[in-house]
Amino acid sequence: MSARIHSVDQLLDVLDRIVASSDRGDRSEDSAAEYWTGLLTTPGHPLATTLPDEPLVDWHERGLLGNLAGARVLDIGCGGGRNSKWFAEQGATVEGIDLAAPLLEIVRPRMPSSVTLTAVNVLRDPLPAGQFDVVYDSGCFHHIAPHRRITYLERVLPMVRPDGRFGIVTFAAEQMETPPDQEIIFTGDTAGGMAFTLGDLEAIFGVLKPVELRAVSTDRGDAFGAEFLNAALFTTS
Repeated sequence: MSARIHSVDQLLDVLDRIVASSDRGDRSEDSAAEYWTGLLTTPGHPLATTLPDEPLVDWHERGLLGNLAGARVLDIGCGGGRNSKWFAEQGATVEGIDLAAPLLEIVRPRMPSSVTLTAVNVLRDPLPAGQFDVVYDSGCFHHIAPHRRITYLERVLPMVRPDGRFGIVTFAAEQMETPPDQEIIFTGDTAGGMAFTLGDLEAIFGVLKPVELRAVSTDRGDAFGAEFLNAALFTTS
């Protein structure tokens, strides 16, 4: 690398190194694969659930996701595959991507044949080809450092086809403290995941048309919900 920064990529690389050098490290990097595998296979951990997200089930029942029978779905940060499996059960063909290759090896045998799980870093690796009827992110985005949100938006949003849907679940800033982005950039500490208000999500994904932004409900026994989560659904049209 040149001694002087003269490109956006160089600046982003410098900020990546600041995050990687923090005590928590960069949990959006491939080096975090063992961390995520351990977390999502820990018995009793809330995120080790096999239930689909509450917003998904609700949006589908209300017709907000469109027709999932025959739909092509991209599940970003698919983890243990619980949402990928649910999409497949509704008739969709699903591409699940996650950086935790060891975790995908564990869960792959439990997936329906219409689910493909691939070890992919959403910020750095080639993404599945083509566009998708639904692109869904449950808990990946809030682990991406502030400076890399730009990379995420540039790579992910073009994958939503015209009239398609983009759905996301993140930590809710209305329910938990979260450091400001400037502090995270200076220290490199992403605080175990950043939280967003509903207004934050509407602004960040402002090139899309909002369908619904709301808190995740804890009232369903057939789906995963936690009061510290927000959900947002957008369309490209």
